[in-house]
Amino acid sequence: MPIAEGPVAPPPEQGPPYYTEDDIDQLRARYEIAPDPRVEPRKPKWRCLIPDPSCGFGVELVATTAYAYRARQGNISVDGAFFDWNSARVAYDLWLNFPAHVQTVGTYKFTRLTLGPKLAVVASDNQDLWGNMGLALRYWFGTGKWSPALEFTSALSFKLVAEDNGATTTQRSPVGITADIGVNIGGWGAIILGGQYDSPLAREELPEKFRVSAGGQVFVGFRGNILWGVPAAAAVGTHIAIQRALPDQP
Repeated sequence: MPIAEGPVAPPPEQGPPYYTEDDIDQLRARYEIAPDPRVEPRKPKWRCLIPDPSCGFGVELVATTAYAYRARQGNISVDGAFFDWNSARVAYDLWLNFPAHVQTVGTYKFTRLTLGPKLAVVASDNQDLWGNMGLALRYWFGTGKWSPALEFTSALSFKLVAEDNGATTTQRSPVGITADIGVNIGGWGAIILGGQYDSPLAREELPEKFRVSAGGQVFVGFRGNILWGVPAAAAVGTHIAIQRALPDQP
């Protein structure tokens, strides 16, 4: 006669005990621990060539296009020797972003504050060309893909090229200063407001042709990462336009 088989016991579970997300929530509630944020992982934009809170160190190339109100002091011995005019400003910057403050959310780390050196070449009308070196700071208000950020830059500036009697020449220049502040959206671009002061070089022992009057500018515009094209195209187009369309200024 065939022997009837009895009930088969389930195989024992292998490994340590595992808990579901509901179990974890109940455990946290029991001990009054804040809920698990459960951040969804995401990849940074363009391998961190476009800044993102999920990035650590990053290298960034940005281009700026701005309206500029420019002014220059003339001969101080002549009454009314002060010149001001409307112009434009373009800049091409290299930023090195180092994480200065990191926030841990769950098992993920997000950069909330970056600080690092920057180099820039700045152009305007009259064939004027400056270089500057300084610091760039960015504070992220959140950790999302489109989080806004506050940007601040400050740098020492110096004249590289200027126009003299219709000829473009290198120009000896003392060190000035430039700074700006802006609001960035998602690392793609920022609306900025800033200013620049050009120190005078007018010592009496210098020949008149080597003297440089004090000058400066206030500017407002847009600064964006060149990888998505529009900031670079706007800067290059504006640069060409101000050299061809704007008349020479004092």
